[in-house]
Amino acid sequence: MKILIVAPMLPQPDGPGAIPMLLHAQLQGLGRRHEVSLVTSIGDEPWEAGAAEVARASAARVYIADRRRPDTLRRRTRRRVDLASRWTFSRVPWRNLWFGPPAVQEAIHRALSESTFDVVAVEDSAMARVRLPHGLPAVLTDHEVVRARPERSGHQCGARTALGDRLLASDWRRAQVFQAAMWDRYGRVQVFTQEEAQAVARLAPEVADRVRVNPFGIAVPPGVDPALEVEDSLLFLGNFTHLPNQDAAHWLAQEIMPLVWRGRPAARLLLVGSDPPAEVRSLAGSQIEIRANVPDTGSYLESAAVCLAPVRFGGGMRVKVLTALACGKAVVTTSRGAQGFIFGRDEPPMVISDDAAGIAAGILRLLEDKQLRHSLGQRGRAVSQEHHSPEAWAARLERVYSELAAPEPSPAGVPEFAT
Repeated sequence: MKILIVAPMLPQPDGPGAIPMLLHAQLQGLGRRHEVSLVTSIGDEPWEAGAAEVARASAARVYIADRRRPDTLRRRTRRRVDLASRWTFSRVPWRNLWFGPPAVQEAIHRALSESTFDVVAVEDSAMARVRLPHGLPAVLTDHEVVRARPERSGHQCGARTALGDRLLASDWRRAQVFQAAMWDRYGRVQVFTQEEAQAVARLAPEVADRVRVNPFGIAVPPGVDPALEVEDSLLFLGNFTHLPNQDAAHWLAQEIMPLVWRGRPAARLLLVGSDPPAEVRSLAGSQIEIRANVPDTGSYLESAAVCLAPVRFGGGMRVKVLTALACGKAVVTTSRGAQGFIFGRDEPPMVISDDAAGIAAGILRLLEDKQLRHSLGQRGRAVSQEHHSPEAWAARLERVYSELAAPEPSPAGVPEFAT
């Protein structure tokens, strides 16, 4: 097949968030058997320049829209005013405005004028508003279905101003309505978990028969050497701009770790991730360390005795859980953190609990039993290789794309686009 992927970010195997890592695996898996082109955008993050070069080497054609910060104060101010005005007077959520500038649509036009495609794969709801030619088969992968916004106290999710909280709540409500309208535009809608599929069916029953559950994959890293782990070391790895990760960090520090320290006073918690806000940084202490925006998380995974993911809300699958499993690490998480993984008939290769006491007990059990945590790590790595490698994920993607793929490739240069 000839596949055009439209994505909000550049692919990167060790990117700062989920989407770059997933895109890398997607390109890697599909590119071995199909002709894949990519439309994406570049921003101001330091890693993106290198990622752009990697992307150009991994796809047949790459079209990159520029959303970097303008070079003068006047232009930057003009863009801020333009974005704020568009958000105020439209019904479009902020992420769609930020990641879908006009330059992305221009890049799609260039791609369609230069080649033909059997199917377009639109990645993440941030790109769902792009205009595509009438009749060109398209699949939308919604990386996280927006449901009712969870109520969390300020100390759990970070303090916000009253105005900021109202704007965030308004955008959240807008996203709920917007996503349902976008789903209806696509021949298939992919989600990562059964729970997400059920949410789509509740929010938009008319598209329920078009939804496909397809758990994601990542580039499986080399297994870590168990001899490198440090006794009593606990690791939580995540993007701290994401509210569920902020909440998990507070829950760990304030409720779970005190229970762990009663039975294991030497236990130390390391919080590693991008852009931790002040409320997360304030958790640092004699037994809790924070590492922000590290260039490589590999050494932290190597030294961790146990990896933690006590997430209480949020949708989709958890890349941090899959990454730890793929490395061969023992994992303690919640039922929400374990959603989406393919275990077959086997017991999940991780400890799962939804309350602080249960999570603390699981941590203590693994810290005290080296053989158990290494056994769990081996099983988790085997599951990742079998079901969540780029090849395994690409095979599932192919089946979904084939349901829609045009019997003949779409003609290049189609001028009329769906709205």
